[in-house]
Amino acid sequence: MALLHADDFAFATQQVLSDSAISALFTERLGLLPTRILASPSQGAFHKVYFVSLGEGSNSPWSGRDVVLRVARRTINKVKTENEMALLRVLRAAGIPVPEVVFFCADPDNPLKYEYNCLERISYPSLADTWPRLSPAQLDFVLDQSVDIFIKMWSIDVPRMHGSLRVDGTSGPVIEETMWTLPDITRYFHAAPYNLTAETFATLNPTESYTSWPAYICAFLRTYAHVVAIHPSVDWLRDLLPPLQRVITILATDSADMPWVRRLCDTPELLPRLFHRDFHFGNILADEAGSIKAVIDWEFAGIGPSLASRASPTRNILGYFRTLPASSRPPNTQHLIDTWEAAFLARLAERSPEIASQWARELDRATVLGVEGGSVYYCPPLFSPPFSNPNDMHANSLPGTERPTRVPASLPRDRRARGGGLGVRPKWKQRKGLIGMSW
Repeated sequence: MALLHADDFAFATQQVLSDSAISALFTERLGLLPTRILASPSQGAFHKVYFVSLGEGSNSPWSGRDVVLRVARRTINKVKTENEMALLRVLRAAGIPVPEVVFFCADPDNPLKYEYNCLERISYPSLADTWPRLSPAQLDFVLDQSVDIFIKMWSIDVPRMHGSLRVDGTSGPVIEETMWTLPDITRYFHAAPYNLTAETFATLNPTESYTSWPAYICAFLRTYAHVVAIHPSVDWLRDLLPPLQRVITILATDSADMPWVRRLCDTPELLPRLFHRDFHFGNILADEAGSIKAVIDWEFAGIGPSLASRASPTRNILGYFRTLPASSRPPNTQHLIDTWEAAFLARLAERSPEIASQWARELDRATVLGVEGGSVYYCPPLFSPPFSNPNDMHANSLPGTERPTRVPASLPRDRRARGGGLGVRPKWKQRKGLIGMSW
């Protein structure tokens, strides 16, 4: 929930594991000795990535093959790794191009001291590198495949709970990129001058899966209220606690007293579905003709409602295009921004009219949420992503949730409230809201 810190990227620049430790791991897990171990030239904030070439062995299907070893920085223990590994197996079974799981360990209390996973290596570049060289027909082919992937994901039978997926196929705890991670907690709670050493991952984040959208929202609001109540950096928000507690009480109340809460619990348009939540060209590997070979980076994929800001694959792709500097954009960038979403929806309607119709209904936030649900979705303003003017806050239309006082000008910008909706900017922005979530 904080801006990504420089130390978050430093992990992947270190020699996290020695070659001998990696060799011992593969010998133990596969009975194969690596012939080459190379740290990837491109590293992210959550893993140290190694490319490993395996030697020959008569009894292993991975004999002589290339794999990817990803060693996880300690951020969200167990849930993140297990969710991604579980999803990769489900997605692969559904015919969606994803890397095959070789092995993994979701418990950091192992001899290596880190969670890790090993995946099949897909030796193709990302579309982020190659799309400017694709012809219009090849880009249309990419769009066509994206529609196919969407339809297959829509049809996957996952637990209809707001949360993640466990390896046994049951619902797991909510996972969001905007949650307070272990380094965040050390940095922004335990350290001086805060000294809030009693805080843990469980006190600062929801740790369950949820049967309904109101229950999901309520769980996050409780954690936000807790942070506001204890943290000196947001003590100026404490006037909002009484109205916030009223909102929480309303969402958790008996449905007989609040019919609109029951409607939000029961409406099929808020049925949780599986979404990648970061489906953009940087996470799509393809050949020179635009044939998609793999979709990667599923660690923060999850199960939630379609109206979420990051659920739409086309909006993720368009968000990626919009981040490209105008001065260096390929000539066809604006054309894609202007046409891609409409073309996706039209193609979806041709392929599967029923899914297209249901998707359109689920995307209609105003109709799905109604006035009361919309009030919860958009307000109070502190539960939302970064925006340019922290003082431009929405008033909440629920009783007792009036417009808050103006943000003190002296407060550092990364400690001010975030406005807009319950969502976060795509990960390529490399920032997280102080108090915000993806759905």
